[in-house]
Amino acid sequence: MATYWHFAKESELDNKIKEIKEKFEDCITVEADLIVKNQGAFVKIENIEDAKKLLLHKTVIIFGKNFSEGYEKALKEHNFSQGMFVSAESKTADIEKKLISGVHGAKECHFVFVQPF
Repeated sequence: MATYWHFAKESELDNKIKEIKEKFEDCITVEADLIVKNQGAFVKIENIEDAKKLLLHKTVIIFGKNFSEGYEKALKEHNFSQGMFVSAESKTADIEKKLISGVHGAKECHFVFVQPF
């Protein structure tokens, strides 16, 4: 999975999402409860369809207004009852040291942090 980080003012969010969507065929947009700097985002999952959206599309755009500097700090400060942490690119390697990138989930993930000003 390729991971990209974007920043947009609230007034520019729709245009930024549209700009990203125009480049991809199979793309969905999801709002995050909290974005963790350079690590990923917490996304609320209420049913199996919400999980499928994140796992079965080729490209996912995750946007959010709440921002945390670190994963541990986010867990201490916020109460997440049911959800999923969508992180940056997944990788695995076998005993022969063959690295495989993008093991599960979307092939591309775009995180958009919405700046309040």
